[in-house]
Amino acid sequence: MSKEIYVHDVTDAKYNGFVDDAFKFIEDFQLLSPLHWRRFVEQFRVNSDTNRGWKGEYWGKMMRGASLVYSYTKNPELYDVLATTVKDMIESAEESGRISTYPADKEFDGWDLWCRKYVLLGMQYFLDICKDDVLRTRAIAAMRGHLDYIIDHIGDKAEGKKEINKATRNWRGLNSSSILEPVVRLYDLTGEQKYFDFATYIVERGCTDIVNIFDLAYKKELYPYQYPVTKAYEMMSCFEGLMEYYKITQNEKYKQSIVNFADMVLESDFTVIGCSGCTHELFDHSSVRQANTTNNPIMQETCVTVTLMKFLYRVYLLTGDTKYVDAFEISFYNAYLGAINTEKVIEPTVRAEHPDWILEPLPFDSYSPLTAGTRGRKIGGLQLMPDMHYYGCCACIGSAGLGLVPMIQICSSADGVALNMFIDGVASVKTPQGRVLKINTVTDYPRDAKIALKLNLDASECFALRIRDPYWSKTTTAQIGAEKVGVRDGGYIVIEREWNDGDEITIELDMRIEAIRPVSYGTQVLMNEIDWDADHMIPTFDREDVLACKHIAFRRGPIMLAQENRLGYSVDDPVAFKVGADGYIEGYECDREIPYNSIVKLDLPTDSGRMTVTDYASAGKLWTDESKMAVWMLIK
Repeated sequence: MSKEIYVHDVTDAKYNGFVDDAFKFIEDFQLLSPLHWRRFVEQFRVNSDTNRGWKGEYWGKMMRGASLVYSYTKNPELYDVLATTVKDMIESAEESGRISTYPADKEFDGWDLWCRKYVLLGMQYFLDICKDDVLRTRAIAAMRGHLDYIIDHIGDKAEGKKEINKATRNWRGLNSSSILEPVVRLYDLTGEQKYFDFATYIVERGCTDIVNIFDLAYKKELYPYQYPVTKAYEMMSCFEGLMEYYKITQNEKYKQSIVNFADMVLESDFTVIGCSGCTHELFDHSSVRQANTTNNPIMQETCVTVTLMKFLYRVYLLTGDTKYVDAFEISFYNAYLGAINTEKVIEPTVRAEHPDWILEPLPFDSYSPLTAGTRGRKIGGLQLMPDMHYYGCCACIGSAGLGLVPMIQICSSADGVALNMFIDGVASVKTPQGRVLKINTVTDYPRDAKIALKLNLDASECFALRIRDPYWSKTTTAQIGAEKVGVRDGGYIVIEREWNDGDEITIELDMRIEAIRPVSYGTQVLMNEIDWDADHMIPTFDREDVLACKHIAFRRGPIMLAQENRLGYSVDDPVAFKVGADGYIEGYECDREIPYNSIVKLDLPTDSGRMTVTDYASAGKLWTDESKMAVWMLIK
């Protein structure tokens, strides 16, 4: 039985404004296309991953996100598309139960187990929305056959099987071991002991053939960027699996490992836009390295952003600590929304390097700039399919990030309800006595600091309403009428009383613009170089960029502000901003038209007047130098 403090218990949600627009964009541009789904399933029929590729991840990654998006939109057309492709995937299984994009003579190598993980996860997330008992039964049977085949071949070497950490040539087994999550979930679905035993085998092997990463996290002597293997996305996926295993075993050591890992990532590898990794997709102490102009231009991967958001959500449910919601919100409003390809741009390098491919825009960008740079640097996980269409890992995982928002916005606990995100719209949640509480949020947040809440209940009930008090807001107030209410407790303003239908609460946050300076670190040793032939991480000497200290960033609420070339200046030119002695800077409403839509547009004072900036997520959307941008701004 789970010991999670909070549970996701939202019965319905309907947002207004740009959040709802994002759901519609992703649904229309990507998820409703039967062609995408048929193309992804076809890779399993033709075993197209003949060169240790990862086309087999596409279907399950996108299905997980699509199922979460459907939970919000309730679009019957989307459900029909998803049900059809699940049936198609079930029918792609071989007689042995095997479902793989790898030919049988090349299986259990490269990214094969990683891709098979996503087959399981895709079906499992679909089951959460499945309305057809027959299809549900068929999907579970397919998953059992799929996993049974794996268990027949992967396991203890003494039993003549291939060890899971050797069933790959990448990352010492992190990618293969991340199958732990759906293995435990299938045990939870079926109660089949052999699935729990296989999960135990994976946990005991510690996810790499060189060190047990769960033990490293438990001891808390090294940060994740100091581990012998530092691939961020895969490592977080393994800890997601450990979280599922903890829910079954209730072994407190595993919980401590999970929480230690989450805390160390937030301390050492969490940037101002809410992502990790300044060396492509690796943990690399990015919290201190993020203002270096010498960083790899391929960094801050969208797969890392979404996986981090999902992990933070789960750790929040486990601990009740709002610092994980604070971090989730930073990721969502900056790195995540910034990665949505709202202008439907074809990524420049694929256009230049592969003109013979069928060129189509993907719904998400893969990498996000920090210092002066452009979006659209490359397509993460790029793979060409036999029909000359291509896709990428970030394009497939992206929709899951948005689908998580209704899940974390309002959660339930034994004694009340927690409101975690302030989104204009209506959401319904269960109270401790099982009634439906409808919360109507009226706000222009994060443009505006004021939030009005109206509660609708069928009958009066006494419970604790917890309203998140963000870490960046120093003077949050909550009022019922003219009376200030609530007590601060654990990152929340807690109002415990008898609630009645029609009760209204007003919240006001402190949204002054805070200046953020880079952290100086001098030199350090990192694990951010790879010998690909030996699958071995090589220690490297890292020196702080001399220009790092010549940068500044500005946060307004959860929003990071950004420069952009289209705003009438060059982001490469240094600026002298007028920051107050208290570390804050005045922001003035920008009353002129700018050449792109934004959530926030402000003028900041400089020694020569004012400079217009916008929210990070809206900037840079042309993916060219014309829309070059920076969140870490060069200063004089």
